[in-house]
Amino acid sequence: FSRVSPIMTSVTETSNELTNDLDVVSPLGIVRLLRQCDAQLFAGWREHPGIFDAITISVLSSFVSACKDLFTTEGGEISTKDVKIVLSGAGTSGRLAFLLAGSFNKALEEQGHSPCFSYLIAGGDKALIVGIEGAEDDVEGAAVELKNTIHGARAVAYVGITCGLSAPYVASQLAYLLDAQERDSNVRIVVAALGFNPVHLARGVRVEGWDRSVRDVIERTATPGHTISPDPKAPLPSSSSSPQGVAARRFVINPIVGPEPLTGSSRMKGGSATKILLETAFATLIHNIMQKKDESIPSIVTRLLQHYESISRATYMQAEVLAQLVNRAGTSLKAGITHGANQEERGHVYYLAADTLGLLGFVDASETVPTFGAALTEMRGFVMDSGDRSGWHVLGNREGDLSALGPAYHIAQGDFVNEYLPHLNDHDTVIAILEGARPHPHLVTLVDLIRKGKAHPFIALVTVGDTPAPSSPLVSLPSNNNNHDGDSSLLKQIRDHLTPLVDATLTVSLPYTHLLPHVPAFTELSLKYILNAISTGAFVQQGKVFQNRMIDLGITNNKLYYRAINIISTFAKVDADRAQTCVLRAIYDLETDTIPDSVLNSQVSEHLKVAHAKPPPPRIVPIALLLASGRYRTVAEAQNALRSEPIV
Repeated sequence: FSRVSPIMTSVTETSNELTNDLDVVSPLGIVRLLRQCDAQLFAGWREHPGIFDAITISVLSSFVSACKDLFTTEGGEISTKDVKIVLSGAGTSGRLAFLLAGSFNKALEEQGHSPCFSYLIAGGDKALIVGIEGAEDDVEGAAVELKNTIHGARAVAYVGITCGLSAPYVASQLAYLLDAQERDSNVRIVVAALGFNPVHLARGVRVEGWDRSVRDVIERTATPGHTISPDPKAPLPSSSSSPQGVAARRFVINPIVGPEPLTGSSRMKGGSATKILLETAFATLIHNIMQKKDESIPSIVTRLLQHYESISRATYMQAEVLAQLVNRAGTSLKAGITHGANQEERGHVYYLAADTLGLLGFVDASETVPTFGAALTEMRGFVMDSGDRSGWHVLGNREGDLSALGPAYHIAQGDFVNEYLPHLNDHDTVIAILEGARPHPHLVTLVDLIRKGKAHPFIALVTVGDTPAPSSPLVSLPSNNNNHDGDSSLLKQIRDHLTPLVDATLTVSLPYTHLLPHVPAFTELSLKYILNAISTGAFVQQGKVFQNRMIDLGITNNKLYYRAINIISTFAKVDADRAQTCVLRAIYDLETDTIPDSVLNSQVSEHLKVAHAKPPPPRIVPIALLLASGRYRTVAEAQNALRSEPIV
């Protein structure tokens, strides 16, 4: 038996001291703790450089300037034709790459320019919903995907998003482009790694099947003066010089925003910081080039970051109402435990929204599966129809309609109506999301259908951006259909109709909704805070979190098996052997501490097969924790305790 150390040196894997009691505070307490953690996005964390530090503004501005040079043709014209800006990542990072690439392409087309943004996600479009095993570690496939994406481009800007500076998928693509730069110093390639650890805390273990670690690649990318949080042993940049040649086109954008409120869950702060930084950079780029304004790049960057901070404050001003939704969502999910195995009695949470808000909904819901070990059906998100387009056709992903892959990929409005609405029950919660600047009448139809059904689920109406017209701090935006009065009337009609039908309303007033045309970045960020709070708070109440750690994880590989043992050892304050005994008892339903030789002599892979075969939810780690506490003698006693009170 080899014990894994519980000590984590990576900032992104460290426990946040603010949320040690996340699992025992009230729903309002959960929202307030999340508010404090999200404030670290802007206030910074400990002694490290944060988003508002001068070095961050400088590096981000230099990156924008380097990208700007790529648009200049040999004749001195500004053109996006044959330029590729590639945003790439695994998991949440890849999903955000998809969201941002689509939004900025629409903004460019609005202004008469060729779209130039592309996205890559480890595992392809299937990973927009369900994580694809092994895709993040496929270094050969990652390089091939990038090579195919940039083929024929006259200039390339690449951003590899890896919140912990740990993804081999991104490291492989970075290495491919760094090699290209070094083969020809005149090649027009800008390379950036985006993450939230200092360079020296990037993942240092050699990648399986490769001759280097992620840290090796990040250190190659890190250039003095173009790196926000360098290795403290690296040479300091000279105040009288700036990077030259290839070095001038390499960046590590890594402000330290502090540990996640839920340890290691980079879908939360890491995802928000990714969205804020990349939208700031590329909105500044497009505005500076296409609008031909005189305002300096650092000035625009600083101004936009300040607006993002105001969005965070505006959203959390509604903490009390948001807490009510967190509480109700938790009540729904707890019904899945306390009412037994009958599917009709289990509670669920459903998000209904249009366009990119719908995308954020199904992404938030789908990410609860790896984060909390949730069933695919516990939380679902659906995208409202847009004209004659539905589901995946609304989102415009590269691989098209994925609904044939199975129920997990059924995200359309019609899928909700046909597959879920007939089975709604009184324990369910439906979150109907309305964008004030683009009110969607289909929500009225859906809420009417729900209320005409036999069940009486809880329905909440969430309005983000309480304004009838889009607004931006950069440009003047036309109201929808150039008819401000009509939009105002439609928004009022929808809300007047829905308000008597719903059980709760949450309305967030924002100072601005958009960055650019078709880029409702501020509305999206506000909704992301709301959805992250609802899903995290709901699963905290269901007992999937101990202190601020995800403990109800699925034990699906060797690493997670030893992580489970480490969790038990750390929190129950027992040695590794005792922790392993409790984990094995939970896996094999053994009623005493006497472990049969047949189990003790089995390989870890055999334990994983047994764990995987258990009926959901297996709750292996919570059961093992209760056994290790000494208060429960048998697995059955621990299971009964968890049914009556799911929080460990």
